[in-house]
Amino acid sequence: MTRRLRSAISTRVAIEAIPPDAREQRARHLVARERGQRLAAARVELAMAERMHADALALVPEAEAAVAAAKTRLAEIEAEMSKAALAA
Repeated sequence: MTRRLRSAISTRVAIEAIPPDAREQRARHLVARERGQRLAAARVELAMAERMHADALALVPEAEAAVAAAKTRLAEIEAEMSKAALAA
């Protein structure tokens, strides 16, 4: 018998030795703990998403100004090219 199999058998025997009520209570406890861990992880995920959202919103005015400056520069270059084409 391999060590892993012996370990699995001894674990199964130990579990079966626990009274059914205690097993059920332990199962409920483990499920509740897992739910609590998932809830905590979801809260952290939400906080991170909210922070990223706030950071993105803070960049909107800067991005709008950059777009406006780029459009102005583009219009200047197009006007310069138009003048050059008319002069030629």
